[in-house]
Amino acid sequence: MGVFMTFGSIISWMIISVAIGVALVPLLLVAGTLAVCVPSLGYPLTYTVWFAIDITFRSPSAEDFAQAQAWLDNRAST
Repeated sequence: MGVFMTFGSIISWMIISVAIGVALVPLLLVAGTLAVCVPSLGYPLTYTVWFAIDITFRSPSAEDFAQAQAWLDNRAST
């Protein structure tokens, strides 16, 4: 999902810049900024979506909760 957001925004900017006639350097500066900022801003959304998909297909069992509790207890004691 993050890849689509990043490349979608860059490709949209490239199409708009060709239609308007913007020089190459501003195009590359904006594209580089988008390539860094869009994934950083979209990470919480993509993480949540993929976690929801994982939970949907692989429901947690009682054993999973027991392992998580054991890990928490171990972490709290150290």
